[in-house]
Amino acid sequence: MTLAGGAPVEPGRFRRALGQFATGVTVVSTTTPDRGPVGCTVSSFCSLSLDPPLVLVCLNRGRAMHHALADTPGYTVSILASDQGELAGDFTRPVPDRFAGVAHSPGRYGPHLDGAIAHLDCARHELLDGGDHVIVVGRVEALRVHDGEPLLYAQGAFLDLPGPDWRRAAATAPHEWLLSAPW
Repeated sequence: MTLAGGAPVEPGRFRRALGQFATGVTVVSTTTPDRGPVGCTVSSFCSLSLDPPLVLVCLNRGRAMHHALADTPGYTVSILASDQGELAGDFTRPVPDRFAGVAHSPGRYGPHLDGAIAHLDCARHELLDGGDHVIVVGRVEALRVHDGEPLLYAQGAFLDLPGPDWRRAAATAPHEWLLSAPW
């Protein structure tokens, strides 16, 4: 990578800089015909469009989950609650069945993890090139929202923020502050 001035961007510094950005934590899952349910922890998840309702997840091309999503019609996103850090860690480890012993219920495309604060069932809409990652765009076909605070991640660690002290963005509509941003 090279900066505009021609100086190379060192990958470790780039990763550290991006770690300064706090993100939510999800488990993305799908059900494959040969292996059954598969899933992995994903923090590179975001909304893309309200109309139509689109989200995206970014997966390393070398991960088995990338190949699973390329071969299935859709996926499920479980947005983890603030007390699910251990579960997020469990879905990063290489084990044959990550769902063994994990409370979950069936979703349209993959399991819904119990205790998550939201579940989105997404039909695979498009796969896009993202360098060493693939960007998987999903069209949200069904969702469930539950009470609770989100699990947040930054600087290589889960953040422990007291929910009642959070300051909510002041806006007349939930997305207004995004629409009025200068970018």
